[in-house]
Amino acid sequence: MATEFEIPKDGYLSFDALTLKQYIKDRLNETNIFTDQNYEGSYISTINEIIAYTFNTLLYYLNQTATNSEFSETTLYDAMNRITKVLDYKPIGRQTSTLSFNLTAGPTYSTGLYTIPRYSYIENGSRSYSFNEDIVFAKTTALGLTETLDELTKQKLLYQGRYREYPLYTATGNDNELVFFAPGDNVIVDHFNINVYVKHNNVWSQWEQVPSLYLEDAFKSGYEARFNENKQYEIKFGNGVNGVKLSSGDTVAIYYLESNGSDGEVGISALKGRKVVPFSSRTFNTILADLNSQSNNEFIYIDTKQSNDLFFDNKNISTYYQAEEDIESIRDNAPGIYRSQYRLVTEVDYENYVKTNFANLIHDVSVANNWKYLQEQVKYYYESVGLKDPNNVSNLVYNQVLFADACNFNNVYLTVVPKTISNTLNPTSVLTASQKELITSSLRTVKTLTSEVIILDPVYIAASVCITSDGSANGTLDDVENSELYIVKDPNSKRDNNSIAIDINEIFTTYFSRTSVTLGQELDISTLTNNILSIAGIKTFYTRRKDNPSIRYNGLSMLIWNPTYPTDRVLTAKNTAQEYFKFLFLNDREHFTEKIVVESESTIYQTIEY
Repeated sequence: MATEFEIPKDGYLSFDALTLKQYIKDRLNETNIFTDQNYEGSYISTINEIIAYTFNTLLYYLNQTATNSEFSETTLYDAMNRITKVLDYKPIGRQTSTLSFNLTAGPTYSTGLYTIPRYSYIENGSRSYSFNEDIVFAKTTALGLTETLDELTKQKLLYQGRYREYPLYTATGNDNELVFFAPGDNVIVDHFNINVYVKHNNVWSQWEQVPSLYLEDAFKSGYEARFNENKQYEIKFGNGVNGVKLSSGDTVAIYYLESNGSDGEVGISALKGRKVVPFSSRTFNTILADLNSQSNNEFIYIDTKQSNDLFFDNKNISTYYQAEEDIESIRDNAPGIYRSQYRLVTEVDYENYVKTNFANLIHDVSVANNWKYLQEQVKYYYESVGLKDPNNVSNLVYNQVLFADACNFNNVYLTVVPKTISNTLNPTSVLTASQKELITSSLRTVKTLTSEVIILDPVYIAASVCITSDGSANGTLDDVENSELYIVKDPNSKRDNNSIAIDINEIFTTYFSRTSVTLGQELDISTLTNNILSIAGIKTFYTRRKDNPSIRYNGLSMLIWNPTYPTDRVLTAKNTAQEYFKFLFLNDREHFTEKIVVESESTIYQTIEY
């Protein structure tokens, strides 16, 4: 039955707060029961306004998402980006390569403090690596002597790319003024190296990028940078209530790091023999002078002659370029960021923060509180490795001393696997000190006050096929050398033996690939066995001894062990769980095909009489 106050099904879309308020007032006037709704400031009028404006807010969010699929189903980047804007989630843009470096100050430097100005860069052909801040170092040796600046290089990184100066913007003085920062469709901007300076009353000052202006007070000179649905940036300023508001006529300068993407990645010694070049422009020099005059400690910037007496090198390869955060990552992270309000409390908070903000450095991370760390990792060193004092393990002591205080009962432990192209143990298998410093310094601003963050290196666990000569359960490295996979080929198969061996090698190298393995991953013997048997042309297979082929196991048997502490080793033919801090890799990966033997099953011929 129709009501006397009938509204079309989509009529609500034309309502705003004032319209709805008037509808409610008219309806109340028709009843002639109340009259206060006609007097602004009365209780009924106030309640009317609350209802109307609440409806208007809800309608706003409905309109924001009505034209998109549900959050859990969206497959288009621009749609997902717009939906999460309602949650104030800012997707992570592209992240450039970083590079740890070594630096020596030459004999022309006397004792004192010196500063390499921000945005200075080192060129290697078409690729450059830049400093994103003023780099202050102390020369403690006398004039005429060189000095290796180890303390500096443990704390600082170079970032791939060159800094560029965006055209100046003149503010109009609007609340939450937006500056659309779009250097070009083909320009790769590093997400975490966009710097904003504002000239107010003829003086330049640097403003700080903040996660959300909503969380800041009226005196915060901050801005938000959002990677939008068009894969460009929106720079938003405050309104005088949440963050300082731009005044009409203020000048805004934006400096950004333009990256070469994956083409900017470099190998060892890429910096050797290269010189640092200061960044310079008329506007930038003025900004630097204003910042220097405002500083309590006036910086002594190096000149061209001094810059030629700085000697750079790099003992590690660069990290890898990381593309912008994809839809699935946004889907996973946006709800958690909204719940935590940019504060790290739970294990998931820490994991999501590190994985998204340092995606160019980190392959995987696991988080443990002090209880979990003591119950699993320290217990492992006591029981599995047999150490009497695990606190003296170099890995643990080094990270505790460099990145935490003496307090050792309320720590958050991050076990981190870096990104590297190598699938074997080498210096790039752990983060450098400067990379750890970058992560811990970033976490200090968002972690809980009473927690100290300690970054630990993973315990790498080698794996290989293995069977013992006497059938014992405690295999050794000698047993690994004398073990192989014996593949029985189906007699009806026409496949080449070598192609079968290549397929089996691919199964193992893919399963143990550094990009596939995760911390605490179970060694899944069942999956490996099924994958081997699914290869065309295989009838069955064994793990057998090279020195005595009659000793064999029907199926896959593997030894897993700690290369640093070989007393921790397990011979297993079943799925084996790993602790959260362990990371599996395939031992002697480059020569694994040599452990695979493929032979056809003997065919028995019977004489037939006619």
